[in-house]
Amino acid sequence: MESQSPPPIQGGNVQAPGSKWPTALGVIAIIFGIGGILQAVIAPFSAAMTKSSMQVFVDQGADQAQVDDFLVKLQSNSYLSGGICLVLGVILLVGGIMVLKRKPVSSVTLQAWAVLKILGGGFMIFKSMAIQKTQMEIMFTATGGSEAEMIGNITKYAMWFGLGFGFLWLIALPVFILIWFNREKIKTQMGEW
Repeated sequence: MESQSPPPIQGGNVQAPGSKWPTALGVIAIIFGIGGILQAVIAPFSAAMTKSSMQVFVDQGADQAQVDDFLVKLQSNSYLSGGICLVLGVILLVGGIMVLKRKPVSSVTLQAWAVLKILGGGFMIFKSMAIQKTQMEIMFTATGGSEAEMIGNITKYAMWFGLGFGFLWLIALPVFILIWFNREKIKTQMGEW
């Protein structure tokens, strides 16, 4: 009975048998990175798309100056959001490519992305909420009446629920990455790259 020797390792990359997480995590990071970049491209158009719908409320009695101020803030926020999404998307894309190539620096890159995503994304959620609150005030001023007040109260709860859910969604992948790359088993595997 002949014993078969394992095939020689080529290219210097050592991968433990069954260690498929770099491919899976790399592909996920690349997909989300591209999504972030696309979101950055689309973000500046949000004010233009909202402008025509807000004019309807001016026709119903909302203050034109308040609507114009809202649109300026929305435009500024959309550029800021686009810039943050672009930076985060590029970092995530690069980190994903580095994981696929099994570069040890991918851990630092993706963990830096995770921290920046939580901070930048959290900041944008709260900033966007303030702008949405102004938009709701304009809408309720235009419609008026007790029905508008009741809808306004319901909307406040919905906004807080949306904020909480949005923040949980925002931190899901970053928290996973922070936990994943700080596991001893993963550090050991990456030490062999």
